[in-house]
Amino acid sequence: TGAAFLLDEVQTGCGPTGKFWCHEHFNLPEAPDIVTFSKKMLTGGFFCKKEFRPLQGYRIYNTWMGDSSKIITLEEVIRVINRDKLLENVRETGEILFKGIQELEQQFPQHINSVRGRGTFIAFNGTDATKRDAIIGKLKLLGIHVGGCGEKAVRMRPALIFQPHHAHIFLDKLQTALSGM
Repeated sequence: TGAAFLLDEVQTGCGPTGKFWCHEHFNLPEAPDIVTFSKKMLTGGFFCKKEFRPLQGYRIYNTWMGDSSKIITLEEVIRVINRDKLLENVRETGEILFKGIQELEQQFPQHINSVRGRGTFIAFNGTDATKRDAIIGKLKLLGIHVGGCGEKAVRMRPALIFQPHHAHIFLDKLQTALSGM
């Protein structure tokens, strides 16, 4: 088609969706042409098909590229992900979170809606920006850190070691926050 298929895995790479790369969920007929990554990968960069490689090295460069200590650390992170079966943990915990937020969505439709995501990379909407900000504020007072995103979304992207018992704590605190609104 003359167009490259580029995927941004900066936030979704390294497991938060329950697969190492989010695009693995979609059974693509072939690999993307270029994939960018950072954040949980502890380094920033891209990988690409041979025909998309720059003709000269280091023509594309950012803060994290070229730091070999980051690669050594990342190798250990990947070893721990595999050893501790953290992707399985993310899938199991994500299912608990997702279903729990859906239940709260049914209980509190006047406050939240539109739960979505994969693994523990989950978002839901407040009914408007003011409601979203109030939910985030109440959760912070209850010791829960979440972020706002876009016009009215509450976004979660916890560490891969976030486990089912953490999900239940979060859901309990979210229910408390919503009940107090």
